[in-house]
Formats: sequence, C-alpha cells, structure tokens
Amino acid sequence: MKMKTLISPLVLLIILLTACSNSSKVYDLATITQLFEEAELHLKPQAGDSYPIVMSIEPRVYELLDDSLYIYVFKAEDDLAEALKSVHIEDLFNVPPYVYQLNNILILYMPLSPTDVNFEKQIHDIIHNEQAQK
Repeated sequence: MKMKTLISPLVLLIILLTACSNSSKVYDLATITQLFEEAELHLKPQAGDSYPIVMSIEPRVYELLDDSLYIYVFKAEDDLAEALKSVHIEDLFNVPPYVYQLNNILILYMPLSPTDVNFEKQIHDIIHNEQAQK
C-alpha cells in the first residue's frame, strides 16, 4: 500500500516533466522584430487593410527596403500547423512568397522582384539560429 502511494506522485511528476519538455516556445511579435533588428534588418511597419488573413490571423506587415515581410502570430504552434494544413499560402499571393516557420510564427517574405531576392538567406539564418538555440 505504501509503495502504491509513492509511485502515484512519481508517475505524475514524470508526466508533468515530459509535458513541459515537449512544449515549444511561444514567440510574440516584439521578440520576432527584435531578432530582425539584431541581425541589422530594419523593419518599417506598413499600414493597410488588404493583407491576406490566415485562419482569422491578420499579419503585421513590414517593409524591408523595397520588399515586404508578413508576420503572423498564432497562439500556439498547433494553431499554425492547423492553418498550414487548411490554407495554401501560395494561393494568397500573385507570386509565391518565401515561407518561414518558427514555432507559432509564420513569416512570409515577398521580394519586390522574384529575380532580386535581397534577404532570403538572412531571414533563413535568423530562423535557423533561433531554432538552434532551443
């Protein structure tokens, strides 16, 4: 009987620790824009209301020199995964964007010209470096 009461809290503790270690970091917009600033990619907010909504999430849109950057902040990584299953990002734009995902964040990079991709590598490196720090 005593062994049974000792095992139950131990099993509960293991379950809780496993659940916590499997959860992924939830990013906010300020953290993402800070990552870009640290990489010396200065984002200038754009105003407007005709940007594609993905699963009821409106993007924050930024100008990056002549290019555009759409940042969608989902509540959780699972919400973003669900959105990506039900929405074809390529269909939202005339020219398919470069698509990046960081946990609950979806970033779409739209170069002004498809042949003049200024920041694809730098954005990729920002995302890759942040993922490596997990």
